Amino acid sequence: MSKKHKVSQGECIESLADRYGFFPETLWKHSENQDLRKLRDDQNILQPGDVVMIPDLEMREESAATEKLHKFRRKGVPAKLRIVFYKPVDPEDQEDDGGSESDSGGSGGGFPAGPTQDRSDESVYEEEPEELVEEREPIADAPYRLDLAGSSTDGQSDGDGLVEVPIPLGERTGTITFYPDSEEPIKFDLDLGEMDSIETVVGARKRLCNMGYRCLAEGDELDGDLRGALLRFQDEYDLETSGELDGPTKDKLVEVNGS
Repeated sequence: MSKKHKVSQGECIESLADRYGFFPETLWKHSENQDLRKLRDDQNILQPGDVVMIPDLEMREESAATEKLHKFRRKGVPAKLRIVFYKPVDPEDQEDDGGSESDSGGSGGGFPAGPTQDRSDESVYEEEPEELVEEREPIADAPYRLDLAGSSTDGQSDGDGLVEVPIPLGERTGTITFYPDSEEPIKFDLDLGEMDSIETVVGARKRLCNMGYRCLAEGDELDGDLRGALLRFQDEYDLETSGELDGPTKDKLVEVNGS
């Protein structure tokens, strides 16, 4: 009999499949998870409180000759880190008369972080100065070093600043450093598994903050700060400038953010 698993922050179908002994596709496409698939387009981004049905494991038998040694290899599907990285914006270009910003990596990793999370002065986010969001430059074709708990991986981003590398399931934090052997390395702290679904307001907020648009990274309301950031994003990528979180805007946010 299937059992219910209530999703916690940071869990996805891949991590649950590894925990319960399934392939991710088997668990995701199980008939009892049909309603979940309708709710979440992406199996890698579930929301806390979502319910995943976990079916019983089925026994499988393999024939083999007796009195001989046989090797059986367990198949596995590694998790994959996939993020587009941009060069941090000069702090002087991120200041206005109402707030400050950080140039460290945000919760999704890969972009300058959003502004200080202080709602007491939220009005400063409602109208962005024209010069606030400058054209972002990807960290393209750049060597990097990815440090996770107990492991280090070297690689190179592609021409669009995309880093795509397998990582162990269960990793929650890490650091990626571009030009690690240079005098001016670019370093981002990564909070893995913390990105919310693009179907949620907070998911849009986090992605926009990651990309340097000036809005609060937390919150479930489509307030003035988020509408202003959406308008700037939509204008930059030739979308309908509605200030709404519509389908084309969600798709472009996922594409540009890398996840």
